[in-house]
This record gives sequence, structure tokens and C-alpha cells, in this order.
Amino acid sequence: MVTSLDPTSSWTSVELQAWDDADPTVRETIVGMGLDACTVADDAADVSELKDPAMTWLAARFLCGEHREAADEFLSNGASISPTHSMADLFELAVVKDDATATDILDANNVCLGALALAWEVHAGFTPDATCWLIRVQSVEETGGDAEYLSLFKNAGDAENAATDARFGELAEASGATPNALSELLDDVG
Repeated sequence: MVTSLDPTSSWTSVELQAWDDADPTVRETIVGMGLDACTVADDAADVSELKDPAMTWLAARFLCGEHREAADEFLSNGASISPTHSMADLFELAVVKDDATATDILDANNVCLGALALAWEVHAGFTPDATCWLIRVQSVEETGGDAEYLSLFKNAGDAENAATDARFGELAEASGATPNALSELLDDVG
């Protein structure tokens, strides 16, 4: 999700996969990138010299907490995709919660991308990845965890599916997506 919001991020060089499934060399590479971001933050004279804000923030969150304030400030000063939250706020909400694994979330994101591709148009300038990221962040903020987000993509019977479809639509529209013609046709059939 980070790379869809920040195309200059060093994350674009990392293949998307679950941490548990990653080869040890890939894990070492990612930790090394984080440690490099800590070094860059150490060397920066001020916030304006920080590069790759996504990686700097993640490094500060997990590897070098002394840079957290600067990383938050850096992400708070830039443009945000939310009218009410800074990017630092959104990144904090996006951290994996205790009620899900990273694999659970990536699997749900894949289904979310399929749902958007089938029946939705994302906001101009957004990517489907960024839209799914925002859908999850909104759900996490409202519910305090990932359980609701994961439940949106599970087949649970007609009544439950109707409720989760409606909730997905609410979150998607709040993220700037609009139903396409197929979505309207499906509503008419239902």
C-alpha cells in the first residue's frame, strides 16, 4: 500500500509477500533498508532532509524510535490523501493489529482489489491499492482492529453478505470510490 501512495519509496524495489513466507535474504534486505533509513535520519540536519518518508516512518516506528517525532512531523507536513488525517496518522492506523496477521490482511487486500475491479471506479489520482488501504484504515479506526475488514471478504450466507456488501460500499465511497454500471446492475438484481 505504501508504494501506491509514494511511488518514489524504496519499497517499490521489494516484492510484495508475507513476512513469514519471505526468504531470509529478503528479510535481511528489508531490515537493512530500515537501518539505512535510521542512518539517513541520523545524518539529516532537519526534517526537510529526510528522504523516502514511508521507510523513514517505519524505521522510526520499529527500529529507531528516537526519530519517530521527526518522521511523524515529516509525514504530517506533506499532502495527505485524507481531509482529516495526516499521513502519519494513517500509517499508525495501518500497523497490523493483534486480531490479524499480515498474511490475513494481504489476502483480504487481494479480494478487496478484485471487488473494486469488478464493481467500482476509484477516485481520480488514486490506485486500487491505495483505496483498499484507506478502506482498511477507516475500518480499523472505527472498530479498533482488523476483524471487520477481514469479515468484509468472507462468504457468510445471504443475510450476512448483504450487510458486509453494504458496509464495504460505505467504506469504499468514503474512500472516494464510486459504484460503476456493473455495481448498479448487481444492486438491481439483488
